[in-house]
Amino acid sequence: MKKYLFILLFLPTLVCANQIWLGAVISEIYFDDSGGWMLELFYPHYSDSILIESDSGYAKIVDCDASELTIISNINLSDTVSFNKDSDCIKVHTYASGDYMVDSICIGEKAGSYLKNIKNGQSIARYYLFGSFYKDNSPTIGFANDFDGAKGKIYGFFYDTDGQAMTNKFFSIDYCSEILREQEQEEGVIRIDETGFYCAEITSRTYTINEIVIASATDYETMQFETVQFDLEEGDSININFRRVLASTKSIHQDSVVVRTYPNPATDIIYFVTSNVNPLNSPLYITVYSSTGQIMGSFALRSDIHQWNCSYLPYGTYIFTLNSGKNTIKTDKFQIIK
Repeated sequence: MKKYLFILLFLPTLVCANQIWLGAVISEIYFDDSGGWMLELFYPHYSDSILIESDSGYAKIVDCDASELTIISNINLSDTVSFNKDSDCIKVHTYASGDYMVDSICIGEKAGSYLKNIKNGQSIARYYLFGSFYKDNSPTIGFANDFDGAKGKIYGFFYDTDGQAMTNKFFSIDYCSEILREQEQEEGVIRIDETGFYCAEITSRTYTINEIVIASATDYETMQFETVQFDLEEGDSININFRRVLASTKSIHQDSVVVRTYPNPATDIIYFVTSNVNPLNSPLYITVYSSTGQIMGSFALRSDIHQWNCSYLPYGTYIFTLNSGKNTIKTDKFQIIK
């Protein structure tokens, strides 16, 4: 069965002299039982300074063991900074040779937060670079993030404006489209069966949904539904029915390119798998960068499945861009283990 996943992933980078400059990115924040915290950063190999900011103030990182995943706490800062899991906005500012980048996340009851009711012993984490965060009951500080301890289930029916079941379609909640979702039926999109029923595992967080992308084999529509809001914890199973209230707001031919990597992490060989049509109608190619912005490889995609020999790459995290002509369609990352 053909799969569709609607992803919008913006990477704030500076492209110069064949390099991508990437500042420090929040990977995970752990809240311990005593009210302390640990911050895991995807850390650039060069920067002039990095500042950590919260509502309590800000401080400079003055001492740390920089690695691909760098752990920061107050012992690494010039001043004490507190994180309030009940209401805060946490920012990481990176400065390097005149370049600047900020990565941030709001938590608790802070305006714009979708990470509420965080408990001591939990962390908030993200799987993709610049992807959405989720709450995790199995923190992986210092190691690659995963979805263990971070999934709950929603299930129910889809109804149209007449109260009739919407059947035999797929949907994507674009409110959280940057998260890899795992469904009982398949990975990537959620299936609505012949009775209008769906069942999906999604990541733990707060959701407010009133707009959903409904897909068919060739097209997709963004439809309005009665607003549903729920907080999903690990192991929850919540009945959520979606009732359409308006006609679609947008009907677009499905032509966005999806690219996935397998296996990830990789050792010697990695596969780049693409699907759907390239809307720019020009050859696709992949460029792989180290975390410092050095180009490690570039190659054209001449088929839907491209095998690439990555055995010469050392252990670490790598960024890749999917390009069409001079346009970057997608940016993501993969890991190499030895």
